[in-house]
Amino acid sequence: MDDFVVDRVLLAVEQIPPGRVAAYGDIGRIAGTSARRVGSVLRGYGDEVPWWRVVGAAGDPGGHLLQHARPHWQQEGIVVKPNGLGCRIADYRADLESLQAAYARALDEVLAESGTPLPPIGRPATVALAEIGVTTLEQLIEFTEAELLSLHGVGPQAIRILSLALADHGWRFRAQPQPGVT
Repeated sequence: MDDFVVDRVLLAVEQIPPGRVAAYGDIGRIAGTSARRVGSVLRGYGDEVPWWRVVGAAGDPGGHLLQHARPHWQQEGIVVKPNGLGCRIADYRADLESLQAAYARALDEVLAESGTPLPPIGRPATVALAEIGVTTLEQLIEFTEAELLSLHGVGPQAIRILSLALADHGWRFRAQPQPGVT
């Protein structure tokens, strides 16, 4: 599994406030991966983050996880619903806009300290990217090629160079949304 995906998922989970939960899919959308991969990351690397704050879409952690999450939930004031399978996600879901904003701030801080520098793409493209806050290669995966090409100063040559640099790390630009699919 890509270390950068692991780091992004763990960083997103760390942003969930105490007493709140987020669905695997919520964390996946924030970190740029799938709900299933979020589960895999937490299974393999989640011991150091508040994994008990991540639940299925119905508020159920699944499997045997509730028995391990229950002490944390009690401490944070999360009540198990009457069916005993999890919590009422409508009552405890973190504000997703605030969670996304907290994640973006935390990611910017991490990347400012340890991000991969952009490859040489020319001054106009570098300035255009800096104007939208992109100064590291990792930040590019948040954008589609079309979004970057719409910036004055970023042309096909810069996109090609950036795409190759991303590919060297096993990354790519965000996929272009399909019409009619949300």
